[in-house]
Amino acid sequence: MLQAFLHQFLDIWLDMAPWLLVGFALAFLISAFLNEGWMRRHLGGPGWRPIVKASLLGLPLPICSCGVLVVGLALRRNGARKAPVCAFLASTPQAGTDALLVSWPLLGPFLTLVRFVGAVLAGLAAGAFVRWFGVAQPPSHEAPDLGPDCAGLCACHHHDPDHPHHPGEPHHHEHADRRTRLRDAARYAFVHLPGELAGLLFVGVAVAAAIGALIPEDALSGLSLPAAYLLAVLIGIPTYACSLAIVPVAAGLIAAGLSPGAAFVFMACAPTTHVAALLVLGRAFGWRTAGAFVAAVVAVAVLVGLAIDFPLAGLVHVPGLTDHAHAHGHALGLLFLVPLALLLLNGLFRIHRPAR
Repeated sequence: MLQAFLHQFLDIWLDMAPWLLVGFALAFLISAFLNEGWMRRHLGGPGWRPIVKASLLGLPLPICSCGVLVVGLALRRNGARKAPVCAFLASTPQAGTDALLVSWPLLGPFLTLVRFVGAVLAGLAAGAFVRWFGVAQPPSHEAPDLGPDCAGLCACHHHDPDHPHHPGEPHHHEHADRRTRLRDAARYAFVHLPGELAGLLFVGVAVAAAIGALIPEDALSGLSLPAAYLLAVLIGIPTYACSLAIVPVAAGLIAAGLSPGAAFVFMACAPTTHVAALLVLGRAFGWRTAGAFVAAVVAVAVLVGLAIDFPLAGLVHVPGLTDHAHAHGHALGLLFLVPLALLLLNGLFRIHRPAR
């Protein structure tokens, strides 16, 4: 049993290693060149356009399930309306760039694509539900629109209202060193992000390996489809899991016989509707808004899951945790496993070491 667990554990890491490193590299590029001020300007207007933008803009951001709450509250505080913020909170945790890259080798290209589309649909539905049922009034104090001469181009995230710009006066942000911006992005992508994800990844991979080693193949196949979906929703809603760490768990559940559609429901709910998110939404936006948010995420997850299990079932191929025919993939994984391990351990040590 232990040998089977260790075998599964190593195989999952070998599959994930190259894609995780690519994800961290993309996190660096996004953090260096996509700034928060630009996003605020595009999420503060009325109508449907900010909801659509919010559903799409958050997708490439490699933000964890709790980190996205901080960004969402910052967007709200700086002028974004409730509906676009909830659209951002629904789509971003489900399909970050790093999570999609890891989904490809473990869940296959089709489910990876569906996961991306499902995240967009969840964002649109959350924005719509909050706008219709969540009393999505604009903020009581709208922040003034920040022109492109400042917020959109600054290396920092905050504009100082006590520092007015006078004609002919050099903009104080022009003195922000680009190397400092790149260094901050590198610290986030290669130190902070790996450190925050290391523990979650380890737990997620360990759970997946345990599922593969302990649960007999097709053990969950006896569940009726309604029971499988209900189980996925009931477990997924309160569970905290990042979109990256949940991928190997979903692959293990599918290998144990859970339908791909039900596994998708679990993957959609867990990073988005966990207890921390609901408490923050309820206190900051109101419980009616939180209820509309959950209803939208669950409704889209179930509808997409049903589409996976029925009309699109013939397109699903899940490599899973037991498909070891791709020896070349494992060879590539071995090449990147050591630098990945060093990156994760360094980040874990750096962000959790006691302050001096």
